[in-house]
Amino acid sequence: MNKQEFIEKLIEERGNVLKAIEGVSDVELVQPMAEGKWSIKDTLGHLTAWEAAVINAFEQKARGERPTMPNLENLDAWNAEQAAKREGKSADEVRHEFNESRKRLLTIVSGLADDEGLWSPERSTAKMLSGLIHHDRHHWKALCEYRRLDCAES
Repeated sequence: MNKQEFIEKLIEERGNVLKAIEGVSDVELVQPMAEGKWSIKDTLGHLTAWEAAVINAFEQKARGERPTMPNLENLDAWNAEQAAKREGKSADEVRHEFNESRKRLLTIVSGLADDEGLWSPERSTAKMLSGLIHHDRHHWKALCEYRRLDCAES
């Protein structure tokens, strides 16, 4: 994919997630989706946390620093830590953070060079953005299943 295709896919997948939660009340947003599972609010916070990690890596690189990402060897602990950070936030705060993080990411990506080498699949830029695209898609499918929505593949 080139830069524009990444941007379009990021917009598309986030749009799918937003459609899947359309009309969800604040009460529904905080109810666990199943026994011992996350709520929709938790899922949005989870997607935001991973997106924030990618944004941080891009910002570090822009400052000439070595980008860092969460320790992938202990995902459960990192995910739990991020969920705890958002536990006391209101539904509106989580929705706002969710929407603003994607806007921020799209601004960063739009400002990157169009150089084809930057967007090749083996480069970290492409890997991180592909990861976010797949992550949105994964949780979109779970939200559709939970809400019993007919979410056709696009």
